[in-house]
Order: sequence, then structure tokens, then C-alpha cells
Amino acid sequence: MRTVPFAGLFGALLALAAAHHAPARAQAPKDAPKLVVKDTPAAEFTRTKALKVKVTAEFTEVKLGEILKEFAHLAEEKTDEPLMLAYGEGFPFAKKVTFKATNVTLEAALDALLKKAGGTLGYVVVSKDGDKYDGWVRLTATGERGVETPPPGAAEEAEAAARLGLAKKLIDAKKPASAKPVLEIVARTYPGTRAGAEAKALLEKLVKEMEKE
Repeated sequence: MRTVPFAGLFGALLALAAAHHAPARAQAPKDAPKLVVKDTPAAEFTRTKALKVKVTAEFTEVKLGEILKEFAHLAEEKTDEPLMLAYGEGFPFAKKVTFKATNVTLEAALDALLKKAGGTLGYVVVSKDGDKYDGWVRLTATGERGVETPPPGAAEEAEAAARLGLAKKLIDAKKPASAKPVLEIVARTYPGTRAGAEAKALLEKLVKEMEKE
């Protein structure tokens, strides 16, 4: 059986935690990419009109998809234009959520709802001339807030892969409790990377296995 030195893994885990809690200047926030967005007319309407309407609603253990449909209906009532929704891969539209919004913009309600639902849920206002989804709101599992996240660079992919590697070593060493927070950091910090997606899947599997024990 292959053995993994615990001291080395423990030191790497401490370094990972220190890097994660480093001052903000060390790493730019990933949930607010600074992009110059030039919207199509349809996307501009969605962003500046539909998402700015005030909404009041309350839901108790209602599917996330049904809540979003109600939000779209409220927006249409106030703008006289339909707000169309699309779901990206991995979005948990069937998850049940308890949520309340009182006289806030749809944009603010959507932000709070997606945070309440957990994970790295987000949305993108589609802005592409000629695309059948132009002007739609696409719900995602990658944490955007209205604007498409830039694809990860090689350095980000490598960093995510290195941290995922640490988590895998901890799992191989039969230390799931130590691997779990590492996987959570990778999945949350690098949602757009291949390693981030793998970490999310590993984390879900690990949690299920730990619950059985």
C-alpha cells in the first residue's frame, strides 16, 4: 500500500489555509470580474429594466425553478415584456428553498436567492446578436452575477489542479475530514476550472460517504 507522509500533507494544508485567508490584495475577487460589457438591445432591456423592477414575494419549501418562474412573471407584469429563463448544466432547479423578498429589485432578490440556495449558483444575461437566447437570463452553477465570467487562465488552472492534488492525497491517506475543507476551497474559489468541477463532484461523493459512516 502506498503511504503518504502526514507531516508533508499537514504542512501543505496549513499553507493552503494561509493562502486562502491572505489579504484581499493578494488575489482579485472572482465574483466580480471587471469586464467592459456592450449589451445588445435585448440584453440591455433585461439588465436595466427587467432586473430593476421591485418585487415582493414569500416562498416556503418551493422548488428553485418555480421561484424563478414567479420572479419572471412579476417582471413581465411590470415591464409588459417576457423575461425568459434558461438553465445551465448543473443548476439545481428542483432544489426546494424557503425565501422571502420585500420591495427589493429583482436583481437584489435574485442575488439573495442564489446565495440562500447555496453552492456557487449564478446567472448571466445573454448578450449575443442573432442568438435565440439573446436577452434571456441563463442560470448557472458557476457564480456569475449578470456577466459572463472570463475563462480561467493557465496559471489559475494549474493552481486549482495543485490544490485538488492535495485533497486527493488526503483522501488516499484515509483522511476525509481533512480533505473536505480543501475540496470546498477548490470548488468555491475555482468554479470555472476543470479542477474546480472535479473538486465539486469529489466533495459531493465524499460527503455522502462520510454520512454513511
